[in-house]
Amino acid sequence: MEKVADPLLNNLQLLQDLKFLIDRGSDHRIDYRRFRIFEIRLTTGVIDLVSEYQTYEGEYTLAEMANLIVQKYHL
Repeated sequence: MEKVADPLLNNLQLLQDLKFLIDRGSDHRIDYRRFRIFEIRLTTGVIDLVSEYQTYEGEYTLAEMANLIVQKYHL
């Protein structure tokens, strides 16, 4: 039987990879307790990762998106 890709799992994997790249790009300055499934909670506000991803999707690689987010939010 052929395995069918689950879009939810694929999207969650993309967000997980994006969070990992953001963490690495910020030189690990963000405490992992601030990472939620769809967002990063900071003392200065919340970063909506789904919205950020949708903004840059198709234009940038995941690593470039992470870099843009790190720069945009001064992480």
